[in-house]
Amino acid sequence: MNSSYKRLFRVAIIFGVVCFLVFWGLSVLSWRLFPEQHSTDEIMQQLHWTIHVVAEKVGGLVLMSLAAFLAARSHRPTWKIGVSTAIATAVTFQLVAIAIYLLRFGVTSYRTYNDFIYTMMSAVLLAWLFGFFAVWKQYRHEKSAT
Repeated sequence: MNSSYKRLFRVAIIFGVVCFLVFWGLSVLSWRLFPEQHSTDEIMQQLHWTIHVVAEKVGGLVLMSLAAFLAARSHRPTWKIGVSTAIATAVTFQLVAIAIYLLRFGVTSYRTYNDFIYTMMSAVLLAWLFGFFAVWKQYRHEKSAT
């Protein structure tokens, strides 16, 4: 069982980091495809920036949920380990994202626009949901066997 936990952390780190790299690549691509437009209308500039930020947040949550689902499917000796793998993957993704954000913009900016507890709780809840969905058949099979 000890090797299951070692593999859980390896899978979580791999899926979390790869998911963040995909997220970052898509974010950069979206800013390249739809660059910031410097016009005289400040409302349009603010609207354009808001759309980018909201799209990044939603895209990050979707990618994180997908990574949690795939991680739970790839490592599930039991349904509980599968769900734990999903949660660890989502937390890894968020920790990497927070670390990069802090390096780029600083602690003051992070505290102004983000909340660490809310970020982690939403990551854990989404990962639990998608991780449980990934191991649902195994959960039903294990429950019916007991």
